[in-house]
Amino acid sequence: MAIHRETVFRAGASMVEVCTLAGVVKDTLVYDDAHGQVEHMDVSKDYLAVSTSNGFIKLWRLGGRTPKSHGPTGGKKVDVRDIPTGSSIESIKVNCNGTKVSVLFVLPGSATTHTVIVVYDVDADCFRSFDFAQTGRVPEAHAWDHDVPMMFGVQTVTGGQLEASADVAGAPAASVKVSRSASGDMGDGGAPTTMSSGDGTEDRNSGIDTKNARKEANTPGLVVFTMFASPERIVLQESHPIPAGFEALLGLSVPSLYVCKKAAVAEGGGVCFSVTMRDFLGMEKVDPATKSALLEFKLHLATGNVEEAFRAVKSIKNPEVWENMAHMCIKSKRLDVAEMCLGNMGHVRGARAVRDASREPELDARVATVAVHLGLNDEAESLYAGCSRYDLLNNLYQAMGRWDEAVVVATSHDRIHLKTTHYNHGKHLESVGDLQAAIVAYEKSGNCATEVPRLLFQRGMVADLEQYVAHANDATLTKWWARYCESVGDFDKALQGYQAASDFLSLVRVYCNQGDYQGAAEIVEESNDPAAAFHLARTFEAQEETGEAVRFFAAAGRFGHAARLARSAGMDAELMNLALQSPPEMMLDSAQYFQERGQPEKAVTLYHKAGNLRRAMELCFHAQLFEPLAALTESIGADSNTDPELLSKCAKYFLEHNQYPKAVDLFIKGKQFDHGLQMALDHDVLINEEMAEAMTPAKGEVEDAVRKELLLKVAKVCKQQGSYHLSCKKYTQAGDKVKAMKALLKSGDTEKIIFFAGVSRNRDIYVMSANYLQTLDWHADAEIMKSIINFYSKARAVESLAGFYESCAQIEIDEYRDYDKALGALRESLKHLLKSRTEDRAEAVDGLNARIGMVERFVQARKLIKDDPHEMVRICTEILNDPQIGANDLESSIRVGDVFALLIEYWYAQGNYQQAYTLIEQMKDRGIVVAPYLDAEMVETVYREMGVDTAPRAGAGGGRDSGVDSDGEEMMEENIAIDDDDELPM
Repeated sequence: MAIHRETVFRAGASMVEVCTLAGVVKDTLVYDDAHGQVEHMDVSKDYLAVSTSNGFIKLWRLGGRTPKSHGPTGGKKVDVRDIPTGSSIESIKVNCNGTKVSVLFVLPGSATTHTVIVVYDVDADCFRSFDFAQTGRVPEAHAWDHDVPMMFGVQTVTGGQLEASADVAGAPAASVKVSRSASGDMGDGGAPTTMSSGDGTEDRNSGIDTKNARKEANTPGLVVFTMFASPERIVLQESHPIPAGFEALLGLSVPSLYVCKKAAVAEGGGVCFSVTMRDFLGMEKVDPATKSALLEFKLHLATGNVEEAFRAVKSIKNPEVWENMAHMCIKSKRLDVAEMCLGNMGHVRGARAVRDASREPELDARVATVAVHLGLNDEAESLYAGCSRYDLLNNLYQAMGRWDEAVVVATSHDRIHLKTTHYNHGKHLESVGDLQAAIVAYEKSGNCATEVPRLLFQRGMVADLEQYVAHANDATLTKWWARYCESVGDFDKALQGYQAASDFLSLVRVYCNQGDYQGAAEIVEESNDPAAAFHLARTFEAQEETGEAVRFFAAAGRFGHAARLARSAGMDAELMNLALQSPPEMMLDSAQYFQERGQPEKAVTLYHKAGNLRRAMELCFHAQLFEPLAALTESIGADSNTDPELLSKCAKYFLEHNQYPKAVDLFIKGKQFDHGLQMALDHDVLINEEMAEAMTPAKGEVEDAVRKELLLKVAKVCKQQGSYHLSCKKYTQAGDKVKAMKALLKSGDTEKIIFFAGVSRNRDIYVMSANYLQTLDWHADAEIMKSIINFYSKARAVESLAGFYESCAQIEIDEYRDYDKALGALRESLKHLLKSRTEDRAEAVDGLNARIGMVERFVQARKLIKDDPHEMVRICTEILNDPQIGANDLESSIRVGDVFALLIEYWYAQGNYQQAYTLIEQMKDRGIVVAPYLDAEMVETVYREMGVDTAPRAGAGGGRDSGVDSDGEEMMEENIAIDDDDELPM
């Protein structure tokens, strides 16, 4: 039922009855029976909207004498894909000019409201929907503004509240769903808005920010969302939490929301109350023109039409209105519009903040910076937290004096500024006179060693400072206190402080100043502190106590100073150990000292330790120190800068003493590669990889021709010594891949041969590798067989590939008696042989064709043994009588024994023992051993049936088909011409 002025609209059967206030029916509004029964009605000014049980809505205009149909003549079916099938309409509301109708739905099989609200645009004849799941809430009621046709409000509750009410109503709790709509795309970073036109098409878009949409998700009680139904989409404008005690949204008329409070009736008050909208606070009494401009500004700003928003408010002069619009810009995050508003307000600091905020990378951080200047601290907090700029949030709390919250943020999210926060907190507490709390804050900031003494000393609280130091147990603070006591002449407290702080250097310094050298020495020996030991050593040196000075210099690790003093005092026994631990300059000075004193062994050791290898070797030659010389040569690296002449001299020395490996090594280190290689050959010294690498110049170090020649020599020596892998490496570095492969073939490393051939991309190498692989048991290894075919194919060696397939066919016949596979291999061989361009190609093709024909005949015979045995017998007889087989059995394409076996087995199966016996005898006459082809029991049965002795005849057997596992064919080999020169040219 609905009321319009003095008319009552009442639902009837397939119609709406128009009645007077007395209940007299004066007219009826008829609609299609298929639409169902009228369930909901709403009147707004001069427009009536009706919804039916089958989901249709229809509108009438009431301004005239009789209601007139408005919108689609036959009504409109609500069909939006966001709404589950089977949902029913819960309520409808029409706006003030009849251009839009909002609809809420109930989920199928429950009393729970769906999270989607649908708006029907009469002018565009389309549906738009908004899913409140994005806000974390569920719609409960809705109403249009009394005067603004595009603005409406939606009353919402939390998902938990609706679930509780659904439980009370008996609906299943699972039907309450507050989550992201699976059917809606996100437009502009916000919730899905769906537009469905008359032909079923939908448009999804929204200018809403998801984070702002969810800011009221957990707000208890009622929250009313004001929204704009623009011609393009539904836009969320603002959220308005309703104060506690109010129960439902009745309507709205900008700038107020009207809500009911039933409890007020019991107190003698009214039921309806107005609540000012958030974004109109302070502007409740603005004139209609300003209100209209503000609404238009809000609409255009929400839909992103900035130019129209400017145009709507350019005539406004009231600073309060501009401030309100600036607040709206903060909520919509439009800083460009906010800058204009701040300019019209005359807010210079705010306008400057907009420009300064552009340095921040996050939009929310920039907006929050401006919000602070507008006094919107709560919004700034939310924005800083939302974009995870906890450093700025920390600064905001500090500026607001909310130190506890600043510390919490720094502890949880901004630990890099935690100590700074504590320090600033301490400064604040110090400024307000809370010294004890300031000290605690300084301690947490890690600055207590400097700030606490300053704080207390500036206030003359020396006794408190001494007590604080005693209880602080901080080494830095204790050391500061000790220095203070020393500066005022209180040496006892100073020593106590240095001892507590473990400052042994300061302890030794004080003891030395007091002349207590024994006490200072005890401290150094107990603490092993290098700085304290050095200070005491310098003190003893100044007093010319050389022995003690040397001892404490050594304890301090300053061996150079100790060696200097020991040498000047002639302390040779201590000097050697000290010099070995001294810097190189002191080592050289000490070495020269020992050389002058006639102690060459020590001098050689020190020269070598100091890096002067040439001086050490010369001294070894001069003093005939052979063992140290051997030790020196061991330490010379291949990249050493040692004089080649000196290395050659050492090599000749080792050569004279038959130390050939050392001599070769030194010749190589001395860059005398030819001499070293010849000596390695003459004296059988193995060239290892380290030596070979030492003889390999880097590219660009020498000319390419010189480098290649040297590498070839090294590779040849390695090959002659049996180091085939190393030889292959050097040949490869020299660019001679063929010789590298020849060396690698000698190693027999199949895996590396296959790999090297695969990466070389050289025809000769492919052929050599395939020839080598044929010498292996390739039939038992499918990978090797695949590599052979692959290499021959890449080399385009069709003759070799054809020969390989022939070998495959022969093995299938000889080893496995598999003529089908043999026939396939022979055909593959013929395919490749036809590609040959050799002179004897035609003869080879003819021979292969003949062989294929013979095999095909035998294969055909074997297949006919069941279907046409007589034809099989005829073919086999022709094969046995073929003059080619009789002339040269070894050259035949098939094994004759297999033909005999096929015939004998057939006649045996037929019970014709006479024929079987005759064929067995023919096999023996041809010299074919029977056993490999025929079952022994079958042969005995045949002979027994014929009454013949089974003893073998003398001389039977032999020939190709004897069955003996003899290598009737030679393995295919390629004569690999490897250059094994007798002498290495040098």
